[in-house]
Amino acid sequence: MDVQTDAGVDAALWGVEAAFVATPPPDVLAGCPHCHGEVWVANADPLTLALALGNTLGTADDLRALTPWLLRRALTDDRVDLRTVLTRIAENWEGWSDLERDAVRDVVDAVWSALLDTHPDDPEGATAVAMLDSIGALGEPPDRLLAIWEYKEIASADHHLAELVVDAFYGARIDARVLTWTREDVQRARLERARDRDRGQAWVGTLTAACDLAG
Repeated sequence: MDVQTDAGVDAALWGVEAAFVATPPPDVLAGCPHCHGEVWVANADPLTLALALGNTLGTADDLRALTPWLLRRALTDDRVDLRTVLTRIAENWEGWSDLERDAVRDVVDAVWSALLDTHPDDPEGATAVAMLDSIGALGEPPDRLLAIWEYKEIASADHHLAELVVDAFYGARIDARVLTWTREDVQRARLERARDRDRGQAWVGTLTAACDLAG
């Protein structure tokens, strides 16, 4: 999974473990005898669990109990992606406690913050467009994520902003609310400051292109 992990992400994952302590994960899941049969969680494929939990495998309560496990796998295991896990959470979390829902949000915010701390051309990284698409599966407005972006006035976050503006020009699928935010005067001024600051850096061409498009 192309997700940067850091101390903030690790802390958020442990926070999820603590938030869901009242719903301990099962060791074994009952499944449709024609599809899965009985499945041991320790031996299960995480993508199969993410897709099947509450449907042909286990119950919605099992998905809730395994949310910390699924989120950790989504961030550390190439076999399952964050978008799939967040989609399943969004389908089932209406009756969850505020503590549990906030813990999931904390993971999302930490992952987003870690992304902005890393340049988008990092070989281990992802783009803001891809991450916003994954996080958007939770079904919530992007306001928190944009507030984090505004707070992080650093070169890597500016580079992500420039790449998103360029990607949008070339037709990338981006939430209309995010696009509206990128077109505000304050974001255009930010891109211009970044372009002037980072002259000579490898990513200045992207910043220059974004300034031209934003203008």
